[in-house]
Amino acid sequence: MIKQIHCFGAELIQIIIVVILISACNSVDFVILSSNNGNSKNEIGIMTYNIKAIYEKEEPEIDALMKTINNGKIDFIVFQELFDESTREKILEKTDKNIFCNAIARIDYNSFPEFIFQDAGLFMMSRYQKMDLSKIDFGRDINNSEGVIFTILEKEISGTNDFLANKSVAGSLFNIDEKNKIFLFTAHVQAAGTLEHKLFQLEQIGNFIEKAVLKIISEKIVSSNVNLTVILAGDFNSNAYSEDRFESMIKALKYPRDLHKEFHGKNEEYTFGNRTRRYDYIFSYDKIGDFELKKVKVNSIGVLDVKTENNKSISDHLAIKADLLIN
Repeated sequence: MIKQIHCFGAELIQIIIVVILISACNSVDFVILSSNNGNSKNEIGIMTYNIKAIYEKEEPEIDALMKTINNGKIDFIVFQELFDESTREKILEKTDKNIFCNAIARIDYNSFPEFIFQDAGLFMMSRYQKMDLSKIDFGRDINNSEGVIFTILEKEISGTNDFLANKSVAGSLFNIDEKNKIFLFTAHVQAAGTLEHKLFQLEQIGNFIEKAVLKIISEKIVSSNVNLTVILAGDFNSNAYSEDRFESMIKALKYPRDLHKEFHGKNEEYTFGNRTRRYDYIFSYDKIGDFELKKVKVNSIGVLDVKTENNKSISDHLAIKADLLIN
């Protein structure tokens, strides 16, 4: 009898493993918030923010974040380190549906949803409708789910638990109007680890973007490459004010423009820790391969410290918000 019970337990474990493997897939949680689409306009607002939601955010922190999000001045939002499910749900629940029409709420790799090391922690939200890329074959190394493309960045074991969480790059094409489109990418690079491995992850991101952009141009998803704006925003864990590291990063990413440095010149702003480093960026590409792209102009760009009413910062990072001219 004991042996039979033991066998049944083993069979049950095998069944559970099979169920998990069957349900496991590289996937995107795409949420339609409303049927609205933003009005075509020359100026767009974008914010990138590592919100450090490894654990559940307190209600005052959520309220401070949503006050910033729902002020009507931001068209695209990208987050990094949004791991906590409760925080994710509250953000979606409290988002103004009259402003934002869709969200890419979660990106998973071979995922059982409760594991932090499966969720990439990336999040996108847009005032504009996402274009469907689900029928485009971007190749074996690019995942395509719900028309959103993404790939995992290879990790390096380090002395901190940072490597347990997946690092990733994701992209989605948005319809601004009949002519103009924005291909928005977000990424999060490993914090701890060797410089060589960080550069390897940055090269993965650069190659991913190049391959994706060239594919939608060749497939004529956009009417003309000069009507396509390509933006990359996120936490790259590379200090903007370390000249050697900055130049190596720009080269690995295939030479985008750092819009903050371009706008502020030698005036430094900081986004991390003790306010001595800027790890967060909004980049724009003027060219991919041989194709010229739509060049953006910067109306304004700067850091933003989201705080509760008690003057408490909700993250160890500051956000970067930009107002860009696309026409």
